[in-house]
Amino acid sequence: IDVEFRILTADGNIKYFVVQGCLLDAHLPKLFFAGVIIDISERKRHALIEKELAEETQKLILSTTINVQEKERQKISSILHDSICQLLYGIRLNLQNVSLGHKAPNDFKNVHELLALAIKETRELSYELVPSVLRDFGLTEGILEMAKRLSTSAFKINTQIGKEVDKLDSDLQLSIFRTVQELINNCIKHANATNAEIRLSLIKHKIEIIVKDNGVGFEHELESSIKNGTGLRSLKNRIFLLNGDLDLKTGSTGTEIKIMFEVN
Repeated sequence: IDVEFRILTADGNIKYFVVQGCLLDAHLPKLFFAGVIIDISERKRHALIEKELAEETQKLILSTTINVQEKERQKISSILHDSICQLLYGIRLNLQNVSLGHKAPNDFKNVHELLALAIKETRELSYELVPSVLRDFGLTEGILEMAKRLSTSAFKINTQIGKEVDKLDSDLQLSIFRTVQELINNCIKHANATNAEIRLSLIKHKIEIIVKDNGVGFEHELESSIKNGTGLRSLKNRIFLLNGDLDLKTGSTGTEIKIMFEVN
């Protein structure tokens, strides 16, 4: 016998029990039955808590995923509305002037310039969503292109990348690209740096990412900076998913962030 049941106690609580037993074949004149009754109420309680925690975790994951998707949609909507749509409105107004016969010799020049800006903005948006160079040519070219696009006369980005990283899984390459992108964006937004360096290598199944800058450094410790929302929170979550380690060295002469994780 192996039976699980519950009872309602006199004080109105529910308790769970299991009864287990069997006949003993001891070649005796009488049959004997041996068994136990076990109170499994505590085990049931823990199982219920674990189930509730699992459900809450699943809800949190789903909620976070939905929130991230909505934020990305809002970002894309904002870029389309505030930038590309305004350019297209300007083009339409210039074309209306031409169709109404207004003498505006600069209208076609304006249309040409606005179209060029709209194309540029569309390409920028496309690059932010899914960098085509990364998809078509691999991680090395993707990071080189990012460094070229983000470098200015006041901010130079140098790169040192091992070609072996192009052999990694495409999803992993994208994750590494986003990690480097986040680090460089932090240099631009917060460090007031004039120079940054990206180093990326694959050595004995271990990825090493190093991003250095000559900026002002962090005012707070790493954990405090993450809590204050300096852009490192999403980076730390990404590293957590990769089972990686993050090491940060910062001071008045700049910051160096090193990330390491193993790959199959």
